[in-house]
Amino acid sequence: MKFINILLLSVLSLGIIAETSEQYTYRAEFFFGDIKEGKSYEDVKAQNMEYQNFLEEHDLKYGRSLFVPIWSGERKYDIIEYGYWPDGQEQYREWGAYMNEYPAWAAENSEFNEEIVDTKRSVSMRGVRARGIRIPQEERDRFKFVDFARCSFKAEGNIDKLLDLNARIEAKEIEMGNRAGYGMHYLIPYRGVGADAGYDYIRMIHYYSAEKRSELISTWGDFMDMMENEGLLAEYNSYATCDPQSTYRVEWLYNTFNN
Repeated sequence: MKFINILLLSVLSLGIIAETSEQYTYRAEFFFGDIKEGKSYEDVKAQNMEYQNFLEEHDLKYGRSLFVPIWSGERKYDIIEYGYWPDGQEQYREWGAYMNEYPAWAAENSEFNEEIVDTKRSVSMRGVRARGIRIPQEERDRFKFVDFARCSFKAEGNIDKLLDLNARIEAKEIEMGNRAGYGMHYLIPYRGVGADAGYDYIRMIHYYSAEKRSELISTWGDFMDMMENEGLLAEYNSYATCDPQSTYRVEWLYNTFNN
């Protein structure tokens, strides 16, 4: 039941929070797998980039990224292929085209005759951007850091309260003037994950460049002082608890829509 309540709140909250922070919902999918023998990361990227041509020819809204583990504990997969849509409608449009139209398109246009990644596991999630401060595109690295943590709600916590809190944190960070260069998202599983998953949502924090990641560490003390003085840290700790983070390298490949 907690999963159901979270999903409903993630949709209902958007209209309330968007006035104070750039928050939006979307759908996402993760494919966990191993790169086949004799192939490389660049081969995986090339195959994924080729699919962009199909998307654009069919007016489909979809984005794609690749995650490679850096510090992730026991390493179970070589790579994670990550996809996302602006909403559920576009999710099923894209998947429908992939199942019914892509095979014929690939037979005529693809330079690949097999999948390069041997997929072991896949999940779909509902996502919401909670907070963050962007930097110009030209200042962003090709390869970026991204942190993941499994989180669970406490008795008083829910996604609605977290989004409201994050909007207020972001406003304070903007006032500080030295916290740009990251985005925080919450991902709620709803396909491919059992009821005994052991967590309620995934917290994903991505950084636009290594330089900005370093700067954010250097201002961490000031940020935590602000969080404590404003009562925001205590509020967050009353809503949820998160496991230690795992860190990946991410390359954002393309996006055929705007978010």
